[in-house]
Amino acid sequence: MTGAIADVFGPWRARARRLLDAGIPPERAQWPDDTQHAMPLDPPLESPPAAPVASPQVRVAPALMELLETCACHRDPTRHALMYRALWRAVHGEHGLAGDTLDPDVVRLSAMAKSVRRDAHKMTAFVRFRELAVRPGEVEYIAWYVPEHHILRRTAPFFARRFGTMTWTIATPDGAAHWDRRALEFLPTDAVPAPVDDAAEALWLTYYRNIFNPARLNVRAMQREMPQKYWRNVPESRLVPALVAGAAERSGRMLDGSATFAESSRARSSRIPVRAAPTAGAAAGTDSLATCRRCELWEHATRAVPGEGPANARIMLVGEQPGDEEDLAGRPFVGPAGRLLRSLLAAAGVDAGALYVTNAVKHFFFEPRGKRRIHKTPLQRHVAACVDWLEREIAQVKPATIVALGATALAAVHGARLPVGDARVRELRHASGARIIATYHPSALLRAPDEATRVRLERALREDLARAAASTQRLP
Repeated sequence: MTGAIADVFGPWRARARRLLDAGIPPERAQWPDDTQHAMPLDPPLESPPAAPVASPQVRVAPALMELLETCACHRDPTRHALMYRALWRAVHGEHGLAGDTLDPDVVRLSAMAKSVRRDAHKMTAFVRFRELAVRPGEVEYIAWYVPEHHILRRTAPFFARRFGTMTWTIATPDGAAHWDRRALEFLPTDAVPAPVDDAAEALWLTYYRNIFNPARLNVRAMQREMPQKYWRNVPESRLVPALVAGAAERSGRMLDGSATFAESSRARSSRIPVRAAPTAGAAAGTDSLATCRRCELWEHATRAVPGEGPANARIMLVGEQPGDEEDLAGRPFVGPAGRLLRSLLAAAGVDAGALYVTNAVKHFFFEPRGKRRIHKTPLQRHVAACVDWLEREIAQVKPATIVALGATALAAVHGARLPVGDARVRELRHASGARIIATYHPSALLRAPDEATRVRLERALREDLARAAASTQRLP
């Protein structure tokens, strides 16, 4: 019979306390073999040395206690001895041991703790419950999961909080956790019925198949975040090979149906791609924006996003970088900030179809958070890597006025980092002679902390857009 999940830290702590009280140093202490069952305390401790060391009062820093408690969940059979050695050192004078990131024992313990925390995080992401009808009118849910470490006791409270109104069981090879909507109970695995497919699973697979976004597919990132060892825990893994195989075709269909930044009466032939003669020193094969490898952003972005607009546009809008929707569609300013920008252009009396719009950085820089990709401000090296693409666009379009939306765009266009508020009232020029008007990026309005700030930024942006339009109207 597979036993129930036992406490993996309490027995170690009790035995370690007895060893400390007996004055037994780490090199003389013995520990049972790696097991998830309770550590036995009844065998007699080893004979103390001839001159036993007086055991000091055990006071352990909270950081070290948390580290030891986490490491107790690791499956490394040497963890007990390593934990005791760190504890012995801490109670014999090395009080700041847990904070010494260069100490060999702390390095090993920290690596174990990181592995345990990662395993617990993966469990919260990859457990899948199946419906189990126990009796008429009563439903329970059951899941099967294979963790790397002894994390069920550590992680089960998360599921109790998240699914507190359900009756559920999570079974593992070591034991099971059961929640009856009142309390957690840990049971032997063979006391739990095996999970089977249910109607909800078919619905879930249909849902997953339909929300799968082929344009966001990054196989290397997927394999890094969800290695194949976790696939047995999630039913949707059976769909992954077919979805990956058909991703390119589906992504192409999505692009064919995507909208442009501004639909106007101008023919598409008047819109120019970002392409020019090779620049001095350009690496072979990197002179096309689509194959640009001048910085690392291309590795995780879906594609480079070129500028878009009439070849003879008098005004060029330069933003910071593509966002999530721009990265997927391959077009600038089609996301929330772009939609807001179009409404502000209309309010300022500016024809959006007459503008050329682009970004200082051509690839999306983001931080993955679950299924979301959170925008990150481009670094200076990203702006420097893309400045040649931006200069090519300016040379081709020859705008009379360049509107820099935000500090990053201003730095790329003007070459100096200035606060947008200060730059708005300064007379700035591009090397080509084009006038530079600095203003706020529309995303600043979306992130405004309060309504008063949003209103102030919106008024300033609308005024600057109107000023840009007026400046070009005065030119011959």
